[in-house]
Amino acid sequence: MTRTALITGASSGIGRGAAIRLARDGWHVLAQGRNQDRLQETLEMIAESGGTGESFVAEMGDMEQIEALSDWASDRSGGALGAMVHAAAKFTYGTVSTDRFEDWDRSIDQVLRATIRLTAHLLPAVRNAQGTYIYICGPTSWLGWKNHAIHCALRHAQAGFAKALFEDVREDGIGVTLIHPGFVHTPSADTAGKDTDKMIQVEDVGQLISSTLELPKTACVSEFTVRPQRSPYV
Repeated sequence: MTRTALITGASSGIGRGAAIRLARDGWHVLAQGRNQDRLQETLEMIAESGGTGESFVAEMGDMEQIEALSDWASDRSGGALGAMVHAAAKFTYGTVSTDRFEDWDRSIDQVLRATIRLTAHLLPAVRNAQGTYIYICGPTSWLGWKNHAIHCALRHAQAGFAKALFEDVREDGIGVTLIHPGFVHTPSADTAGKDTDKMIQVEDVGQLISSTLELPKTACVSEFTVRPQRSPYV
């Protein structure tokens, strides 16, 4: 029986890498993104890898679109979704200021509220498959970085939600995994002063996701912290 995975942020970066890897492993991939052309590129890469996939355009900050995405994923998986890989991200930088309220509110919707709503909407389908939630988070979920106050707050909350979720759903056979990669070579990464060959590659994160999903149901890796083997600074 074909397993189905929903991957958010699949139009580039970690999400695209995960989509290609899982498709190669035999998963049917449901790819979400904001840009249809880039999603189509992902689907073409999936086909080249010998896999299958479909796409759905949705904004993470729009709760009606989140619900529509969830309904689509539940339907396309036959009501049994084997995995949700949440790789979509929105970053916000800057000092704490009243001038930032609009951007902060948008970030709260796109990062935290989207994570919570998508998880809840998909829970029946994930439960039916005894599937796994995987959240791509990062070191800002436990550190405080200068000019990253709101981003750190949202990642702290996202990680806290995932950790508590595991306690709520573990007896249903549902896995919950946080992956915290640092210095990943993605199109949006700041590569100034860094050797990109020494950065974590999206394929590396894809392999971690694949390995997590292949664990027997007697075990769940609740959290990964992934660092470059060698310092990428030059």
